[in-house]
Amino acid sequence: MAQVIRNALVSLVILFSLQGCFLINGPLEYAQETNVPAVNYLPIGIPFVLGGHGSSVPITPELSLTAKHIAKLDYSTVVAYHPDCDIALIKEDNTGKNTAPLGTVKQNESITTVGMGLTGKVIVGEGKYFIDVNFVDSSLFASCPASITDAPVQSGMSGGGAFNHKGELVGIISGISGSGFKLLDGTDLGNERTSVFVSTLYVKPWLTEAIENYYGQAMDMLTANLTSPASEPLIDASGTGKIK
Repeated sequence: MAQVIRNALVSLVILFSLQGCFLINGPLEYAQETNVPAVNYLPIGIPFVLGGHGSSVPITPELSLTAKHIAKLDYSTVVAYHPDCDIALIKEDNTGKNTAPLGTVKQNESITTVGMGLTGKVIVGEGKYFIDVNFVDSSLFASCPASITDAPVQSGMSGGGAFNHKGELVGIISGISGSGFKLLDGTDLGNERTSVFVSTLYVKPWLTEAIENYYGQAMDMLTANLTSPASEPLIDASGTGKIK
């Protein structure tokens, strides 16, 4: 991920589908089931009637990652919430599903967003990773870096995965920008849209501890390909968190 976390001004919109509030920020396609990592459907309330849905990403036969704001609303059994970031570890039966390894992504490298669409089918978006920022006036990203990509997302994809060109999981989808994205110094990144995910690299220590506590043993194979998060201090940014 980026080594320096920059100042930015952006309005953040949390992505989960509620009746009468559907969000999409770019073109998405139905996935060919044989060529994308597995994601799961998480109902919230009664889909299409009283609620909506989110997504999750299997990481072991018994555990998945999803967005914290999804885990707090659906019917999942939560193993652990990250204290600062919009990410949670939940129990799920992932028997027979392909679990993607964790990985990293460098600036300007390709990103694929994967989640569940409103019809219950897997949908994907394509783009690239830009930069990490902090939104100081967002409850979700005041103390957690927001990783920025222009890969499209839509309602229901919250909790789904951001994957690098190797098919490795590099983040969990959290939200989209409600306005054009610029750094506080006026720099325009040149991205057509702004989607936000939580970096698996940044949450590695929490994730490793949560998984080891669940299984009661070391899980080196899961996170062995991750390096330690960057040690540079975070730089504050500005944004407004809204739930829709």
